[in-house]
Amino acid sequence: FPLLLEMAFLFAECPQCPGARDGHTWFLLPGSDRCRCCAGLAGGVEPSLEQALPRFLQRLYAGTCLEEAGGRKMATEKCAAIQARMRKGTQEPEDFLDEEALWGYVATKFSMRARLAGLALEVAFAHHPPFDCAVALGGGPAAELFALQVLDDLRSRQDRHRELPLRLAVGEWVDSWRGIVDRVGHLQGTPIEYFHCDVTEPLASDANAALLSLAPALDLIVLSFVLLESGCGHEFLRSLWEVSGHAVFLALDAGQPKPHADHCPRPLAGSLHALEDLAFSLGAVV
Repeated sequence: FPLLLEMAFLFAECPQCPGARDGHTWFLLPGSDRCRCCAGLAGGVEPSLEQALPRFLQRLYAGTCLEEAGGRKMATEKCAAIQARMRKGTQEPEDFLDEEALWGYVATKFSMRARLAGLALEVAFAHHPPFDCAVALGGGPAAELFALQVLDDLRSRQDRHRELPLRLAVGEWVDSWRGIVDRVGHLQGTPIEYFHCDVTEPLASDANAALLSLAPALDLIVLSFVLLESGCGHEFLRSLWEVSGHAVFLALDAGQPKPHADHCPRPLAGSLHALEDLAFSLGAVV
C-alpha cells in the first residue's frame, strides 16, 4: 500500500534514519523514520515550484474579487468561517456556495497546499516511475495538481520521459470548486477533470461512480485533507487501493508531529496514525 505522508515544510536532519531500503514504497518523513536529508532531498521546496507560484497566483487572481478594493479581506474573513466548521467536521454543502469564500480559501491556502504537496512529490518522483494519471480527492482548488504539473514538467524536460500528457482529475463533495479548478487547468495548459465523490460512502456507491470508473487508470491518489475533515473511512481506502492496482497514495492531513530539539523521530498522530495502522494491516512496506 504505497503511501507518502507529509505534513511539514522544513525538517531537522534525523541521525536515526536507516537510509534507503530495497522495495521502499512508503515514506514517512520526520516524525517517523526518514528525513528529507537522509532521503536524498534538499531542505526546502523545489526552486522551480517556488518560482512558479507567485507568477501563477497573479494570473489566477486576475479579474477576481481578490483584486478588488477590500476584496481579499472580505474573502478571507468568509473563508475563516467555513474553515472553523471544517476543522470540526460540521461543514455542509451550502457553506461552499459563496464564491468569495472560495477565493478566500485560495488566497489563504493555495500556496501552502502546493508547497506541501511539492515536498511529498519530490519523494515520490525519486522512488517511483512517472505518473500518468492522478486524482486529488477533496482537491479543490487543485493546488496539489498544480504542484504535480510543475514538477512533472521539470522532470519531463530533464528526462524526456513523457510521451502522453499527464491526466489530472479532482474528486469533490461539492460542485462549487469546479470553476476555480477549470481556471487552474486552463492557466496551466492541462485540463483537469472534475467529478463528484464522497469519501464517507463506499467506493461502489452511486456517489462514487465516476471515481470507480477512473480508478483502474490511476497511479497517484492524493488525499487532500479529507481524512480528518471528512472522516474518510478505511473500507473506502481499502477498496480504492485494490481497484487502482495499488496506486501510490499521497496523504496530506493533520497528524505530523513537529521536530524536537533532539532530532529524534516522533510517532504520527490522529488521522495519519490511523492511516499508518491501515497500511500495516494491508502488509505495506514501511
